[in-house]
Amino acid sequence: MKKILIIALIIWLSGNALLAVNGRIDDLGDRYLLHVWGTHYERGQAMGYLMGEQIMAVFREYFFASAMSNSPAIYNSYLQYYQNHFVVDARYLQEVQGIITGMQESGTDMYHQGLGRDLNVSDLLFVNAVVDLATGQIACSSLSSWGNATLSDPDLQGKLQITRLLDWTRSQTLINNSVLTVHHPSEVDEMPWLSFGYPGLIGALSAINEAQAAVFLNVGNAHPNVDDDELSTVLLDLRSGIERRDFNGDGLYSTEDVFSALFTGNHLSGSIIHNVQEWPDSSRAYIVETNNTGTVRRGQAENSGIAGDNLAATNHFRLLTDAAYCGRYARIADSLAVSDKVDMPRQWQIMKGAGGVSSNLMMIQYIPSQNALLWANATPYYAAYTQEPQYFALDELFTQPTHNLDDTHIQTPELALYPNPLTQDAVLKDSSCAQLKRVRIYNLRGQLLYDEAYLPSAKSLGSSGIYYVHSEDIKGSKYRNKIVYCK
Repeated sequence: MKKILIIALIIWLSGNALLAVNGRIDDLGDRYLLHVWGTHYERGQAMGYLMGEQIMAVFREYFFASAMSNSPAIYNSYLQYYQNHFVVDARYLQEVQGIITGMQESGTDMYHQGLGRDLNVSDLLFVNAVVDLATGQIACSSLSSWGNATLSDPDLQGKLQITRLLDWTRSQTLINNSVLTVHHPSEVDEMPWLSFGYPGLIGALSAINEAQAAVFLNVGNAHPNVDDDELSTVLLDLRSGIERRDFNGDGLYSTEDVFSALFTGNHLSGSIIHNVQEWPDSSRAYIVETNNTGTVRRGQAENSGIAGDNLAATNHFRLLTDAAYCGRYARIADSLAVSDKVDMPRQWQIMKGAGGVSSNLMMIQYIPSQNALLWANATPYYAAYTQEPQYFALDELFTQPTHNLDDTHIQTPELALYPNPLTQDAVLKDSSCAQLKRVRIYNLRGQLLYDEAYLPSAKSLGSSGIYYVHSEDIKGSKYRNKIVYCK
């Protein structure tokens, strides 16, 4: 297999095709920022091409090994159930087909040893239904505040803010592959939106759109299976509600579109969705509760135990079924009972104290009126809520980038690197007379290992494996190569 992989990579590098994809990826150190634009197929192709290795890592090391207990029998049983009972919108089918094509074009090894075959469209669609099958997982919490609750904050002056903790399992693969994906659709009935998630996940787990609306999903606590005919994937239904300009056809975008997208779907497991939106003259916030028996929403009228203009969501239904005790919900309520006035720092601190758990993978705060997004990410040793957040300006995120050759093109044959495979202590050279002014080498996680003005000795690369080489010549032309390093 190793020899076959090396031969395939050499053939891939010697090809004479130049491929441009509608995407750009930035390595932010402990996370990725991915921009994709165009049609659903083009956006999928860009994700697959730019993050193929990471998609395979998440599938192998988290989804198959953890969620499916590393068992081909369990996996195939669930996959068959998915194929027999779930329906999918044609848009998302096209997008996943694009992901598969992009992965193939990038030279990603898509073979899965446990399944004995390459990954295909059905596998990636199935991955996006992980929440629909996670009936034993209790995860996530959120708090929104507006009106009188934020009136005393000189920056908010009554405007909306929401803080969300994404909790799941402390998978090191998930922690190492967190990605913020920004979509710039070319479809006229869709708007720019962004999603916090993991490579290969195209649904809206934690998402914000250009209309200043946000959806954050928590797993619910009641999962009755009474109707499994034509099931829909809840993350994809949420995406329809956050991405479409007017899902319900009433002539405008509002939180009603998210509710309509969820209400029209048939969901296998229970989910609790915090949905908010900042309007010019008001703020809107409510919680949607959905499972296989139906979909309802609750607002302040059903805001049991939460004081003031605040709304909290954890993992227990409070309207669809009888309310059950939740320690995190009770701690949020206790904090607001002391004072229901919540400025930006206090909301962050309330959620840290009331909802912070060891399985917290991401902590996100969204303040529409301030054009602000804060994102803290877990490390291999510490939960996200213990980390300092990184700031993003929404208008900058929603500005579509231009093509970046360094990120979106396979290298041209005029600048092939050799030897390939590269052995320890060998010097990496280019096969042309091009004068390089900068060389950067990354591992498969996107971590920068080398950044100099000349080609290095292989002894600086570390362990055996596959590496990316990004280079730029004195004329400004940029290239991207893969090399195999054998220590």
